[in-house]
Amino acid sequence: MGKKNVLKTMKGIGNLDYPEIHGVPMIIDDEFGESIHAQVLGDVELLVATEILSQRLPIRGAEVAFIRKALGLSRLEFAKGLHLSDVAVLKWERAASKRLVPINEIAVRAYFAPRLKVKIPGTFNDLMGVDATPKKLQLQFPAKSRKLAA
Repeated sequence: MGKKNVLKTMKGIGNLDYPEIHGVPMIIDDEFGESIHAQVLGDVELLVATEILSQRLPIRGAEVAFIRKALGLSRLEFAKGLHLSDVAVLKWERAASKRLVPINEIAVRAYFAPRLKVKIPGTFNDLMGVDATPKKLQLQFPAKSRKLAA
């Protein structure tokens, strides 16, 4: 029985089907199959969340839930940060494929950006996401984070 460290491509992450992350360190164990270190998975989630904001992807309920969870925020904590009820956030998240209305999308983007250290523009139109969710968002896992898997 042996274990070996490999770099793999992860397709889909969390409740999002479009991210594709290359160079993710994983462990292949003859007995247990593939596994990923929890810290590496957290880094992958933060990478995807950062790119959603950086590339101004549309914010749907699925992205709200994904980024919120990647940052370790409960629905209530996130809702309080936006001065909303947790029921309002729950409605967004349940409508996973529905894009938020523009003012809510901007509020969500502005709320998450400093937590992910993403610089965002100050104009209303620049805070809006692009028109469509991509079919594929290809990302490269940073080499400096690969050491965690060993």
